[in-house]
Amino acid sequence: MLSNPFTPSEIASSPDDFFGRSSERAELQRALNTGSAAIQGAIGIGKSSLLALTRLQCEGFGSSTKSASVVVTCHKDITTIDQIAQLILEELVDVDEREKTFAFKIGTFFETGSKEVYRNFVAGRHLAALQRLLSKESLKAALRDDEMLLIAIDEADKSPVPLTQLIRAVTNQAQQNGIKNIRFLLAGVAPYYSKMLEEDRGIGRFIYRVINLDPMSDEDANDLLETKLAQTVEESLRTGDELAVDPEVIPRVRALAGGHPHLLQLLGSHIVEQEDEDPDGIIDARNLTGALTKICYDDRGQVYESTLHMLHLENRLDPLLKLFAIGARQFPTRINRYAAAETIGADALRWFVDHDILSIADTDHYGLADEFLRVRIILDAEQSRDERLRVESAIVRTVTFGEFAEAELEREEEDEVGISRDGDEDEPYLLPIEEEDEESDSSFES
Repeated sequence: MLSNPFTPSEIASSPDDFFGRSSERAELQRALNTGSAAIQGAIGIGKSSLLALTRLQCEGFGSSTKSASVVVTCHKDITTIDQIAQLILEELVDVDEREKTFAFKIGTFFETGSKEVYRNFVAGRHLAALQRLLSKESLKAALRDDEMLLIAIDEADKSPVPLTQLIRAVTNQAQQNGIKNIRFLLAGVAPYYSKMLEEDRGIGRFIYRVINLDPMSDEDANDLLETKLAQTVEESLRTGDELAVDPEVIPRVRALAGGHPHLLQLLGSHIVEQEDEDPDGIIDARNLTGALTKICYDDRGQVYESTLHMLHLENRLDPLLKLFAIGARQFPTRINRYAAAETIGADALRWFVDHDILSIADTDHYGLADEFLRVRIILDAEQSRDERLRVESAIVRTVTFGEFAEAELEREEEDEVGISRDGDEDEPYLLPIEEEDEESDSSFES
């Protein structure tokens, strides 16, 4: 069995599993030296992984920063400020109900026996208990010299209103009492920070920097794919098998995933599985065939069915198809922002962005938050499994490079998929992935 180092279902909490984001990491480190910070972006774009790595760096891993940290995860049942304060308290301290004392889990051992804190805690006044615990005297005793207390909150989009209220209450009281070493680090699906501002415009004074995560750069995506595929090759050699990787598969996977970290990991995992199930000694485009259908109808099938159902109910599918028609017919999806506004209007575009369908690719273009949604829509146009497999094969094969790419596309679209460029211009089908500057027809081994 081939070793499969791709981890589409895991947070990259270990530095060895984290790829790229060097500028965002540096920006967060600088921001937290001054104030609190927020990370936001599309689902699966790497927010939780960046939060986890930033916590490690703040605790001194690979940096000179000194801090103690806790992390909590919000959920939709959190509707009050006391509930989110309770989450933080449970990670921050151990409670001795018999002695009615609290001991900090962070930094150096420090125990407080304040009866007022305990009364607030047992009465459910968790914000009051948290504020009393985060006094200058308690923090000075629990933390080492010059240490920060970093409170990391993941899934911030699940309860932005009580979170806003808590940050305002805790930070304002701390600053009023001369406490300057408490930081919040938030992560969640965009646009949760806008909802926080709607609740309290003044929260912007406490959140020093907001990092909007985009898809990975080509260089970082290549590094992830090359590293993990090389690990598969290396492990196969140790077990006595010969395995190579066609380098053309890397830009194909990268572009089909649109640089999206979760989709890169997911597609990478499937091509290794495909080779393991039907081995021929080389990981190449053949292994991509079948992977797209499995992802779109099995692994993430319910996700896309739910999304398509929502698009139907909201009468948004036709506008989305119009956007595909005016966009560059290639992967990753790129739709001119001016043309998009002219075609479907600003309100519809705002809806697609707010519902995590479209992302801001650059100053001139929208992209898709999930490129496989477009693949699913293309495959849904076919009536049978065999027809879908033919279309999938055409998608994979038309991801070609070189001077003949356009001619090959013409032939495959018209002959195999039945799509003519002379047909309806609103047909939301695809052109090849953007051409590479250099061709390579060799395989590499590790």
